[in-house]
Amino acid sequence: MLPIPAHLQAKAAEHGLGECLRRYRRRPGLVGTFFAFAPLAGALALGIREGDLTGALAVVLFVWPPLFLPWCHFTRKRLAGGVYVFTGGFAEVYGRKIPHAITWAEVHEVRYKGVEHWVNFFPVAYVALCTIGLRDGREIEFDGTYRPLERLASDLRSSA
Repeated sequence: MLPIPAHLQAKAAEHGLGECLRRYRRRPGLVGTFFAFAPLAGALALGIREGDLTGALAVVLFVWPPLFLPWCHFTRKRLAGGVYVFTGGFAEVYGRKIPHAITWAEVHEVRYKGVEHWVNFFPVAYVALCTIGLRDGREIEFDGTYRPLERLASDLRSSA
């Protein structure tokens, strides 16, 4: 049995999800990481190229922390969560919040779609999406930030 947070144990017991079989972690997003470190790289480039260490220091001290600290906070919350697969269903966790706790009886279908983007015969990006259709018509989407998304989709498909 995997160790799971106390708030998830309570929610799993409330929904009757059973024993936890597997956890799928998330990875940090590329765009957020770029914008978190871009001011630092710009300040270093400014300091090296222009020789203006005062301007570079001002950017590092006053512009970068208000961008970097929230990125750290939200990335930590994102990485602390994930999708937990139980014997009776699954739950999506984001920090201390549990947006979805779904039993297998509620799942209607699981679809996985992966699309490669090419530019001049070179692959430049791969976008994956796992969509879970529920019996009441709602849909839950998991994007490519989950580590093995294709395996997650196949596990959900085989359990549902």
